[in-house]
Amino acid sequence: MLKNQRTITNDISLDGIGLHTGVTVSMTFKPAPVGTGLVFQRIDLEDQPSIKADIDHVIDISRGTTIAQGDVKVHTVEHVLSALAGLAIDNCIVELDNIEPPVIDGSSKPFVDALLEAGIEEQDAPKEYLEINKTLIYHDDEKGIDLVIIPSDEFRITYMIDYKNPALGTQYTSMYSLEEEYVTEFAAARTFAFLSEVEQLKDVGLIKGGSLDNAVVIVDREVDPSEFDRLKSLFGIKHKAKLGKTGILDDRKLRFYNEQVRHKVVDLIGDFALLGFAIKGHVLAARAGHASHVEMVRKMRKIYQTRQLTKKFQKSVGTGYVLDIEAIEKLLPHRYPFLLVDRILELAPGEYVTGIKNVTINEPFFTGHFPGKPIMPGVLIVEAMGQVGGILLLNQQTDQKQHLVFFTGLDNVKFRRPVVPGDTLFIRVELIYLRRGVCKMKGTAYVGEEMAAQAEMQAVIRER
Repeated sequence: MLKNQRTITNDISLDGIGLHTGVTVSMTFKPAPVGTGLVFQRIDLEDQPSIKADIDHVIDISRGTTIAQGDVKVHTVEHVLSALAGLAIDNCIVELDNIEPPVIDGSSKPFVDALLEAGIEEQDAPKEYLEINKTLIYHDDEKGIDLVIIPSDEFRITYMIDYKNPALGTQYTSMYSLEEEYVTEFAAARTFAFLSEVEQLKDVGLIKGGSLDNAVVIVDREVDPSEFDRLKSLFGIKHKAKLGKTGILDDRKLRFYNEQVRHKVVDLIGDFALLGFAIKGHVLAARAGHASHVEMVRKMRKIYQTRQLTKKFQKSVGTGYVLDIEAIEKLLPHRYPFLLVDRILELAPGEYVTGIKNVTINEPFFTGHFPGKPIMPGVLIVEAMGQVGGILLLNQQTDQKQHLVFFTGLDNVKFRRPVVPGDTLFIRVELIYLRRGVCKMKGTAYVGEEMAAQAEMQAVIRER
């Protein structure tokens, strides 16, 4: 597996029309420095705003993946992202002079070809990976969707689709090496849709750029020969339209015998690029799609954020801290046995605070909770989060000793694992808002990489 980050060597451009919007668009891939990530830039708008292609900017997955920042949007980014991720390109700016990349032939191959022509070069910085060390599961019982990632030293995909249509039915494929197989075995697979779905979308003015030149249309209903003239007009077919014997409208030839499921792999790679870096894990997907892909990325992002937080905590514990227990006692009114913060590791005024609580068998509450099975009461975990949050709030007061924080409400309280003697609680509290002494904060407590508890807390700051 590649070790260093990569970008392209030269600029390169492509022109075309957008699949859903039908707009004419010019797109340019440009090299980017280490750490930039994959960024879309709308050069047609004032100030040429940029949107980083990550899960936090996804706003719609109904007909492809749409990202946005504020009022600035880019539709249908998955094929472009798939090409970049498929070539293991980490840093690239994608300039657009309209709202949607060109669909071209409905696959990622035109983008792959352009990027290879531009040249790819390694950069002087290590590539970042998320290593999947325990099984992740997304399941939708109603739709029969299963998406699982199991530990693996390499990024692998096994994908199955299952449609009740004789032209499609059940298809299966596997990709064991992104580097060796993506370009030759998957990139050319085109997007596909069912005739009835396409007709409905076209009738209401959607998929304006869609045609039989950039999508495989599967016939999923009875078609009378008298309809061929209408279909010819609807899909821009210049010759006499025909149903053919394959179940594919106009009898268009497939590029692979299982082209549809291979395109699902292309989409998944593009959607997983929204994580911001590659993964080491084996993806097993059955009847999945953009929505489930994106939900799995959200799960992986949470794991990554937790690991980054834990690394920070461990580093801070070993090398220094912001506030020790003496400083904490100057800010908080709590004392033994109710002071539940040992150190403050990070403090960004008005933004967030992180602290730790070392849980020992000597805690007085273990005497009765529970004899023979000591477990820290959930209400005290929340109290610890509240005290850490209190430091964030009181730190902003010029006369901290003259103020107190009173909590007025709790929402979305969740307990994920028991906290027992020997555990260290790593607590992060983020400020959601603070107006005229009234605030809302979100607290999360971790033990190692596992979330122990989470809560949204409302509070007021009052004079003593």
